[in-house]
Amino acid sequence: MKKITRLSLVGSAPSDAPASSTQLQSNTSARSEASKRRRSVPLNQLIRVREDVDTLTLLTHASEILDSLTAISANFADEFDGSKRHVAVAMKQLSALAEILVCRARDNLDPQGAPPTSRPETCH
Repeated sequence: MKKITRLSLVGSAPSDAPASSTQLQSNTSARSEASKRRRSVPLNQLIRVREDVDTLTLLTHASEILDSLTAISANFADEFDGSKRHVAVAMKQLSALAEILVCRARDNLDPQGAPPTSRPETCH
């Protein structure tokens, strides 16, 4: 990892100005080329899900991933104050909400695997 430091110049020489702008242009073009290369890689080459996996298994794994995301974002939110903390807490709440929705969809697909609802016993 490259450490970037900010240099403050007391007075710049006129000969330094063109070199600095040329260097800035070359850095900008290098960044845009790297950005284009990153965007040219399709997402399905980075992450793949087998096509023969059933929906219930996919929802189970999605639920576990969202549970991990909720835990990570809860720890992450504790490191901030002010508006950044509000954003981190919102991320945690959104991941928790997504987990609840995935769990509900999973339970709708497999009601036998869902925890039993508490109903009073009926005796006849």
